[in-house]
Order: sequence, then structure tokens, then C-alpha cells
Amino acid sequence: MNKMVEFTKETPVLVRNFHYDLNEENHVKSEVNIALRKAAQKDDEGNLLEAEGGSYFEIAVPFEVSPNPGEFTVSGLITQVVFLKDYYGDGQDLEKSDYKLLSRPLVEYIETLTYQLTSVALDEPVNLNFTPNF
Repeated sequence: MNKMVEFTKETPVLVRNFHYDLNEENHVKSEVNIALRKAAQKDDEGNLLEAEGGSYFEIAVPFEVSPNPGEFTVSGLITQVVFLKDYYGDGQDLEKSDYKLLSRPLVEYIETLTYQLTSVALDEPVNLNFTPNF
């Protein structure tokens, strides 16, 4: 694909799980991945919606991060369903820039949750600034 994919957010960002642990021994790790799969959307009555003018996809961001100096680890899974306008492929042919665009809101959730949690748990907020692996 040569042009940037157009999309609309069909569901809010969903935090499926988010886990925080203090590490007994410091270690640094940064695994933030992106998974993309076709998704079926349903109306309020549970009927499948036909995708006219594009395709529905669920974006999933599984992660495990222990930022330097590695005193804690956050891990979990965050997802969102989006509608890709005028796109009918399986996601394999999307550009790296499309993956970045689609995943950025989910990655920002990880950064925000970590900042807020460490502000309370460690009495000092930690800013994560990372990009996912594609």
C-alpha cells in the first residue's frame, strides 16, 4: 500500500489486563508488540454487521516492560477494534507507518497507566517513551 490507511475507532481502548510487580532483582526489558486480526462487529442486538467500504480489525498490544533501572515490571494486553476505510486485505500488506498509527493510542494507554501507577506505588511517576515492535 502506498497511501496512509484511514480508520475510525469502533470501540474504546480496552485494558484486558494490566499487571505491576516490583522486581526482586533489577532487570531491564522492553517488549511491546502489535497483533492485528480481522474482527466481526455486531450491532446492539448481537447481529453481525456487514463491513461496507472497508474491514474491521482488532488491534492488540501485548507488553512486558521493565524500564531502566529495572526495579519494576508492567505487563498486560490492551486492545481496540477499528474500521479500516477502503481496505479489504488481511493486514499483512500494511505499511509500518500504518501499524504505528493504529497502535499509538494503545501504546499511549500503557504509558499513561504506568505513569499514574508509579506515581502512587513508587511516589515518583515514571515516563515510558517507547515504540512497539512490528
